[in-house]
Amino acid sequence: MTEKINKKHKPSRILPYLQSIPEIILYELVSKLILTAVVFLLKMLLQWSIYKAGKTSVTSGDFSFLFTSPFGWLAILTTLVLLGVYFAFDINIIINYAGEKLKERPAVLWKIILESMAEAARFFTPGGLLVLLYVTLIAPVAGMGFSISLTDKLYIPNFISSVIKGNILYNVSYTVFIVLMAGIGVFGMFTIHGMIIDHVPAIASFVRSVKMVARNFWVLVGNLLRFSVKYFLISLCIGILCEIIPVAFLYISGGPAANKPMFDCSVFAVMIVFYAVFIASLSLFVPLLMMKLTELYYRFGEEEPITFSTTPALSYKYMVLTLLILYLATIGFSIYVYSNFDELVPPEVGSNIIGHRGAGNEGGENTIGGIMKAREIGCYGTEIDVQRTSDGYYILNHDANFKRVANDPRKPSQMTLEEVKSLTLINDPSEKVPTIEEVLDASGGEIVLFIELKGDTADYKMCDDMVALLKERNMTDSCVLISLKYNLIEYIEDNYPEIQTGYLAFITLGDIGGLKCDYLGLEEETATSNMIEVAHGSGHMVMVWTPNSSISQRTFILSDADAIITDNASDAKDMEGQLISRSIYERLADSLLDGAGNFVSAFRKIR
Repeated sequence: MTEKINKKHKPSRILPYLQSIPEIILYELVSKLILTAVVFLLKMLLQWSIYKAGKTSVTSGDFSFLFTSPFGWLAILTTLVLLGVYFAFDINIIINYAGEKLKERPAVLWKIILESMAEAARFFTPGGLLVLLYVTLIAPVAGMGFSISLTDKLYIPNFISSVIKGNILYNVSYTVFIVLMAGIGVFGMFTIHGMIIDHVPAIASFVRSVKMVARNFWVLVGNLLRFSVKYFLISLCIGILCEIIPVAFLYISGGPAANKPMFDCSVFAVMIVFYAVFIASLSLFVPLLMMKLTELYYRFGEEEPITFSTTPALSYKYMVLTLLILYLATIGFSIYVYSNFDELVPPEVGSNIIGHRGAGNEGGENTIGGIMKAREIGCYGTEIDVQRTSDGYYILNHDANFKRVANDPRKPSQMTLEEVKSLTLINDPSEKVPTIEEVLDASGGEIVLFIELKGDTADYKMCDDMVALLKERNMTDSCVLISLKYNLIEYIEDNYPEIQTGYLAFITLGDIGGLKCDYLGLEEETATSNMIEVAHGSGHMVMVWTPNSSISQRTFILSDADAIITDNASDAKDMEGQLISRSIYERLADSLLDGAGNFVSAFRKIR
């Protein structure tokens, strides 16, 4: 059982949490520095293991080699240790810190870090691995429960989710799975607390958590709701107070006509202060919420009122001093940004727009009409999917069969070209499924074709045949062969280096610079600024697939990505035009929005 706390406590208030903010900031800074050093060493070991296994990186289309050599298994073990280290620093530390505060012990930083690292070993048991699997993989995808920062952006790729949404059975099964996983996240929310605080085995701790939550469900909901509302209101008040100085300077400036530099700098300060308060609020909410859950864990376990007590007035001074320094630093940063704005936020925009499966949602999918629509919109290129028929012809189709597009359950490989040509396409009955030759002739080299080698017929023969067709029509400069199967791209690069290639990956580990391809295609959640920079540094161009929302299109058009593949090609072209004529305030807002998006993604881990 939890350690007995006999001391009388005051009723739960938000003040003890606010007083913990300076220590939380200190813990976050120190722990992240240590985490960075440890992760660097583990990543070096991981990279060495991958090299020794005969590869330079592990990707979604090329990972089976890990299971075929001792060094591959070492890479797998290193990855598990890496997850455990993140677990210790992202979750264990704050639980241990909250426990020390509840027990009214001095929260010694080095002691808490060592304890948190040691307790991470508890998750390398059969039951603990299930918890680790849930927190690192399932919780981010389900959007329910705590997850670690290393994997909090995991999600189901769009090309898979589109198949799920297009099939009723898949959709129902997926919905049931998400509801079940969300339920496990809610009722198992105290599992980690039991493992860390009371050293209870994982399965027993989960069962105990389910009983605790079920017995105190409405009390738990009420407490968390009140905590969240109070936190929001306090954050709002702090935000309003922080805006007083920049707003005052905005008023003193007399407007852009009177003193434009002072006015512009004041506007920048207002925007950046708002951004800083917003990000700080999101960043602190997770550890403070974990403290609240730890308090509730003790309370439900002891079945008596347990709360944090307030600390001496000296902590007020530290808290105020910490916040004042951060506030002044934010104001100073605003002046720096204004003085160096064009260097920090270049005005140029322009990622090439590529229509998905033709022109995306405009025109028939994988049809000549769709490709012509993409050209009409002004797209740089269009992505199409090629599969082989039973009699050896290459036709366009994305799915494994024609069920979704033509209400025919047969696969292309089970049909002759004549049978494929007899299909009636649901979205555009006037069109027929085209052959790749028809598409090449229709495009005339006036729009770049990103030809994805697709389905169970995507093999070395398909590679050879596509290359032969492109050379026959002198279209090697206006076509790019792409695939999710890395072995096919590697084959083309080794045998036909003059052909442009693109490798589509939604998971990458290791040195992506060693990948053989011209374009590296990344799903939008994995296409971080750092990943794009690394890819460019190794000589790869980057295309992002498939940003469809206005926010994601705006983000990647403004990024250093070379191209985006989207279903909403017209919207993307319109967005491109809007971004060219942005004001300096809009450029700053876009830059801040991009940074906020990364924090919001991290915030999803406690939804």
